[in-house]
Amino acid sequence: MTGEAEPAHGRWGLFVTAAVAGIIIALDQVTKAAIVAAVGPDADRDVIWVVPRVLRFLYVRNTGVAFGAFQGAGQILVLLALGVVLLLAVAFWQMIRESPWLSVAFGLQFGGAIGNIIDRLRFGYVVDFIDVPNFPTFNVADSAITIGVILLGIYLLRAELAAVPKNLPQRPIEARQVGAPGSDEAGSGSARPPSG
Repeated sequence: MTGEAEPAHGRWGLFVTAAVAGIIIALDQVTKAAIVAAVGPDADRDVIWVVPRVLRFLYVRNTGVAFGAFQGAGQILVLLALGVVLLLAVAFWQMIRESPWLSVAFGLQFGGAIGNIIDRLRFGYVVDFIDVPNFPTFNVADSAITIGVILLGIYLLRAELAAVPKNLPQRPIEARQVGAPGSDEAGSGSARPPSG
C-alpha cells in the first residue's frame, strides 16, 4: 500500500464513523420526539402496542444510565458519558482509521452516547420508550450502543484468535508405559542384579 492510499483509507474510516454516528443521533432524536408527541405527558394516550403482549411504546423518563440503571445520578452521568466518548475516540483512533468494522462499531457507540447526552442536557433525563416483557425500557441510542459494543467484542475476539500461531510443531508423545511387561521398570527377569 502506498503512502498516498493510507491517508485516504483513514479518512474513509473516519467518514464512516461520523456518518453512522450522525444517522443514529438523528434517528434517536426523531423517534424520541415522536414518542413524546404520541404518548408523552400531554398526549391523549399513554401506550402504543406494536406487537400485543410482546412489544409496546410508552413514555419513560430515565434519570439513570442505559436500561434504567443508576437512577438519579443526574449531571454526573453527563460528564461520565462525555469522558467515555472521548476515551474511546483517543484509545481507538488509529483502529477506526484502519478497520471499516470498527468504524461502524464506534459510530454506533458515539451516536448512541451523544444522543442520550443531548437528552440529559436538554431535559435532565433520557427519554426511553421501547418496552418488552421482563426487560428495562430502552431507546434507539441504547440499542446502538449495545450493538456497537457487540461488534467491537467480535472484532477484538477475531483479532485475538488470528494472532494465535497456527501449525505449531508438535512434540512427539512417548508411548512407553511405566511398569509395562518386559520393561526395566517392571522388575522382570530381563534385568537381574549381579550375583555376589
